[in-house]
Amino acid sequence: MGKSLHKKRKSDVRAVDVDVLRGGVSTITSGQLSVAFYQAEPVTDKVQPRTLRVGIYNQSGELISDSHTLNFDFASENARERELKLRFVLSHKADEANGQEVFLRLEEPVSGTSHYKEYALERYLIRRSFTTDFDL
Repeated sequence: MGKSLHKKRKSDVRAVDVDVLRGGVSTITSGQLSVAFYQAEPVTDKVQPRTLRVGIYNQSGELISDSHTLNFDFASENARERELKLRFVLSHKADEANGQEVFLRLEEPVSGTSHYKEYALERYLIRRSFTTDFDL
């Protein structure tokens, strides 16, 4: 009798899905935007972690907020423990985008390179009243 080999098929292994929990908010009215990210399922031997770079960009593709690198590697069965809340702070560059559509862009690294590819895109409208914002 020959040995039976149990080899993981590459197609069985995939990166975990990540969603943006918007709560219906699509307008940015202040200098900050709070966003919750949700890892759809626990990480296992077949569901691998996913690393994403996230930031808010204007229509020209310029970053107009701080940028964050997030690791979605939660193994918890509890959905609440797979949620990640983050606050983006808009830069002065965002002032130029007032009244325009901007994009929360989630990008993942391209393996073996220094490049990123788009994972997901969420659209927001900046509608700020500058009379209520104070720079401290």
